[in-house]
Amino acid sequence: MSEASDFRAGEWHFGSSKSPEEAAKRFLGEVSKAAARKPMGNALDEEAAVNTHKRLLGNYLYEMDKQAPGRMEMEVDEAFYDHRHWSQEESAILNERGQLDLVFNLIHTSVNWLLGKERRSRKDFKLMPRRKDGAHTAHRKTEFLRYLRDANHSHMAYSAAFAEMVKAGLSWLEAGYRSEDDGEPVYDRHESWRNVIHDSASREPDYSDARYLFRTRWTDVDLAMALFPERAGVISRATSGIYEFGLGGLDSYGDAAMDSHERMMTQGGGLYADSTLNYRERVRLIEAWYRRPVLEKWVAGGQFSGEVFDERSPGHLGDIAAGRATVVAKTRMRTHVAIFTSAGLIYLGPSIYRHNRFPLTPIWGYRRAEDGMPYGYIRGVRDPQRDLNKRASKALYLLSTRRAFVPKGSVRDMDEFREEAARPDAVIEFTPVAGMAPKIETDLQLAAAHLQLMESDAKMIQSVGGVTDENMGRQTNATSGRAIVARQDQGELATAILFDNYRFARMIHGEKLVVNVEQFITKEREFRITDQRGNPDYVVINGTSPEAVNIAAFKADFIIGEEEWRASQRQADLAILMEVLAQIAPQAPMIALAILDLVVEMMNLPNGDEIVKRIRQISGQTDPDADPDNPTPEMIEQQAVKQAEAQMQQRAMEAELAAKEAQAMELAAKARKTQLDADKTEASKAMEILAQIQTALTIATNLMQMPQAAPVTDRVMATAQASAAPLPQNLPTAASAAPQPALM
Repeated sequence: MSEASDFRAGEWHFGSSKSPEEAAKRFLGEVSKAAARKPMGNALDEEAAVNTHKRLLGNYLYEMDKQAPGRMEMEVDEAFYDHRHWSQEESAILNERGQLDLVFNLIHTSVNWLLGKERRSRKDFKLMPRRKDGAHTAHRKTEFLRYLRDANHSHMAYSAAFAEMVKAGLSWLEAGYRSEDDGEPVYDRHESWRNVIHDSASREPDYSDARYLFRTRWTDVDLAMALFPERAGVISRATSGIYEFGLGGLDSYGDAAMDSHERMMTQGGGLYADSTLNYRERVRLIEAWYRRPVLEKWVAGGQFSGEVFDERSPGHLGDIAAGRATVVAKTRMRTHVAIFTSAGLIYLGPSIYRHNRFPLTPIWGYRRAEDGMPYGYIRGVRDPQRDLNKRASKALYLLSTRRAFVPKGSVRDMDEFREEAARPDAVIEFTPVAGMAPKIETDLQLAAAHLQLMESDAKMIQSVGGVTDENMGRQTNATSGRAIVARQDQGELATAILFDNYRFARMIHGEKLVVNVEQFITKEREFRITDQRGNPDYVVINGTSPEAVNIAAFKADFIIGEEEWRASQRQADLAILMEVLAQIAPQAPMIALAILDLVVEMMNLPNGDEIVKRIRQISGQTDPDADPDNPTPEMIEQQAVKQAEAQMQQRAMEAELAAKEAQAMELAAKARKTQLDADKTEASKAMEILAQIQTALTIATNLMQMPQAAPVTDRVMATAQASAAPLPQNLPTAASAAPQPALM
């Protein structure tokens, strides 16, 4: 199939029939031609752009209307956290009745426990390379992202987003890019649900199936015109002065939750509320991120597969040149951005982010099965909290008021009577009428019933919400440690879904940050890193020196460990491990020393990393999370110490073996010498015996010549044998050796 037919089919594989180098050059030439074309921003008043504006504005208004009931409920949820439990109408009725609108906010404490838990469980992330040779680059990229987190104060943004998700059920994190003269080019921050209108048809937790996303921002007109001077006419037509239209001066493209801050600006708060000196012209800008199918060039294969092809990316070009990836022209959903007012478009174009996702990431609390609308922790405990406040207000009212039954004409001044009857030491003077006296009653029993229901409501808030007294460290009827831990675990399980959703959103948000760093951080940078003790060090990236790695050359994945979000469970596990360690240590101290670093690592101690480091220096253990292909200076030093110790142990073993071998050789030599001495002794004895035998044979030979001398000779030999070494028992005597007479 030819390239032209491939293009008509919607897929054009650059490099399929040519070398990767030729394909890359060809594609870069086509990109240069496209960049020289007339930009889309000059045609915002043409029919296609006008139709785009109408469609986006229609989608925005449709979602505003559809989500209005749910957004009102979310606003009420946040009001309950802020101690606003009574509506203005309810407070007016109570005040007219003389009844206080009391607020005993148990929800506030429970929510604060969740928010405090998030702040105590903050943990670091890390980047894992997709290729083995990218391990060092991933390590440097992790350090740079941590630097950006500190520079952008991201921890506070994450906590603000988590708090809003717990209260209202939805919040957003933004991963974006800005000009370098405004600070760090890659940033992340929190965006409130009040300013965002989402696609109600989306059901995926990462928002990957959504078609559009709207964010609104009230902006001063002079600032908007300075940012978009070529669209000043459109901005002017949409301008509304905040004091021009009477009630609020706001347009009809927002709701109470979205415009609450702007409405507070329009309401006077002092003597100069009507002064024209405070006049500010404001305009509502609506930012739309939307997806539509277009023919685009994508990276297929390799580390960066699925990203929009970027001719400036060394990672993209490197994978293509190495043959690991190709560039594919294919019709897919492409993210675009538009900024408009009610009067028309002021910007329109494709997204600058090559990850092709929305820059805003949702953090969902709970979602209704019917329509997917979010709600938070407060929604389930709102009713018992409202009932508790009403019971408290009613009980106080009953205890503070009295009913009086007064016969007509028995009291001269009724107002004076009411005032006196309300006093605890009242003295009431009356005129008897037909034997009847005024009767004063109080509803003490009914007040006690309300107080009992208040206690039930307080327990219900804990039962429904899941944050128990054990979680908050209060004294309860649970006496054993296991019972307390069991109830704490129950509270952990009841709220685990909120932390799991938060962790997932942080993962998706981190993935976008990584791509933005790989895309926009291309110049040489020197940045500061610090250890746990705050000691600074300075690292260079994207430089020409050998140690300055190019962080855009390799792809990395954003990882947050699941166990990092289970702080309470870790504490329970640590308590069990400490008990086991106390039993093992007396019997097997080496085992206790071998796992001591892991035990201390589980503890939330100041300078915990330094303590673990020193323990590992003594025990010789290594960091299980360390990258063996990218050792740290501490790991190199520890390996050198281990090698030196191993060499010393080897030499000691060799010396000990040599000493044992020398001792064995000495013992063998002594044994041989002893054997030789024994052999010499035996040989001497044998020579003596042979000499005696020879002497006996000589004597026997002589006796054969002189038989009559044999008896004398035997006696001499017997005497000699008694004083000499023993001879063989079968040695012949002289008498036996002498010839015997023949027998007849």
